[in-house]
Amino acid sequence: MPLQSDEAAQWSKARSRRPSFSRFMVFALLLYALFMIPWPGVRSGYEAVFRGLGNVTFSRFWFWPQSGVRFIDLKGIKPGDLAPGAPELPRTDAFDTLMELRTRGASQVGYMRTSARYAGYLPIALFLALFVATPMAGRRKFGALLLGLALVHGFILLRLTLTLLAGGFAAEKSFAIFHPNPFWHGVLTRSENVLADNPTMSYVAPALIWFVVSFHDLRRLVSRDRAD
Repeated sequence: MPLQSDEAAQWSKARSRRPSFSRFMVFALLLYALFMIPWPGVRSGYEAVFRGLGNVTFSRFWFWPQSGVRFIDLKGIKPGDLAPGAPELPRTDAFDTLMELRTRGASQVGYMRTSARYAGYLPIALFLALFVATPMAGRRKFGALLLGLALVHGFILLRLTLTLLAGGFAAEKSFAIFHPNPFWHGVLTRSENVLADNPTMSYVAPALIWFVVSFHDLRRLVSRDRAD
């Protein structure tokens, strides 16, 4: 009971200085813009972190240690960095990272492109903008932030995994690690189209994650709007 009373008192004390839902939305949009505007300055640093974490996570592809992925800066590729016969995949605004797919004993190496900005930075920036703008008691905020960031990074890993499977490791390639039957191939393809290949998911998924971790406090915010 004392803990509940303390939390209620914390909320009541902060309530008077916390925004209505409409102000919250404006604040969230401003924060999102503030997170995205510095992208040209933080781009090289974040891309390096994205590729580094990708190399650590996918050096062995989940349950298949014979396969792995190398994340390469498309801008910094030098002669001899890639396997003979590698396709020309230039760096663009949409693609900044090359993923090299290898399987031990395979005669072929696969190459796919991805974007550190759209696959990683954008979802994290949107989640943080929504989360920071959300009125929340200090007792809960740190735990909810950690949970939300863990879920956002889990979503990023899921998208990359689906992309690597649908376009490489589960496709008709010599370096594939398995070949699903038509039913599961269709499930994988549809999942990749919806969750990984669909750019709107970079906005939808972090917004849903924010909604889940902030639901309790959002109800209070909406209730306050109605009461006012």
